[in-house]
Amino acid sequence: MSTQTASVNTDADGFTRVVAKSKRGRSSRIPRLPPTPATQTHAGPSKDEANTKDNDADTKPQTTVLPGKKRSSKRQQQLAKSIVETQVENVLEKQGSLKSDKFRNELQVCLDVIQGFEPEEIVCYGIGSLSTQVSQWQLALALLINQYLNVDICAFDPVAIAADCETLGRFGISIIAENEEAKRTVTKRTLFFMPHCEEFLYNNVLAANWSPEQLARILVIGNHLGRYKDTQSSEEFAAKSPFIRRALPGITCTDLPSEKLLGLRNNPFAFTDTCVQQFGSPSTIDFSIPS
Repeated sequence: MSTQTASVNTDADGFTRVVAKSKRGRSSRIPRLPPTPATQTHAGPSKDEANTKDNDADTKPQTTVLPGKKRSSKRQQQLAKSIVETQVENVLEKQGSLKSDKFRNELQVCLDVIQGFEPEEIVCYGIGSLSTQVSQWQLALALLINQYLNVDICAFDPVAIAADCETLGRFGISIIAENEEAKRTVTKRTLFFMPHCEEFLYNNVLAANWSPEQLARILVIGNHLGRYKDTQSSEEFAAKSPFIRRALPGITCTDLPSEKLLGLRNNPFAFTDTCVQQFGSPSTIDFSIPS
């Protein structure tokens, strides 16, 4: 999915964008040379005056512009480092909370399903900006799951900034170079970690792997796909998500534990309506290509 003030928008690419409001501050101004008079009261500058002006022109840019830029760059580097360290600390703290007895015991059912599937990689879509609590909880869960798998993890979210990417790198997660819009055709058993993604992204995952052999290679942690059928007309559902509609008869769902088991003052709502979904009954799926 803090106390930072932000606005949340969902773009056409299906990922939630969290945009922090800008803060006012003093701008650093570069001192300017005094303006040259429009008219001269004497014939021209003396030789000594000319040399003095030339020396001033050579020295002023070096003493007023460059040091300011260096100081600004250094402050930005220190701030970026501080953001990354804070994000790493917050994710590790939340990962520890997920290991609490009540939540961890209920999570074991999901872990059994995941380990039984034997994923060879994890692909994370839509985790979001790690400046938000929800995103930190979701990343913490992905990392906890991988403690039992020990496989490669890659991730993409269009709202991720440099600090987010560095934080992911600290946890050994590689960044997907471009927005695939979840249209990844897998070549190995793959766990797609997609909590709270948009409906069409789940549909794209299925469309990119639409065959009995390919669907058997994917496992999805995300929103209950069957709920989309219940929240819209059959005609709209068929038009928006034809591959989800065809796949529903073959999906087996295992719900994630309730966040109430974490014993927090406020639920983070990071795993609401989230489950592990496996496509294990190809004989019940219509694999014709939607028109």
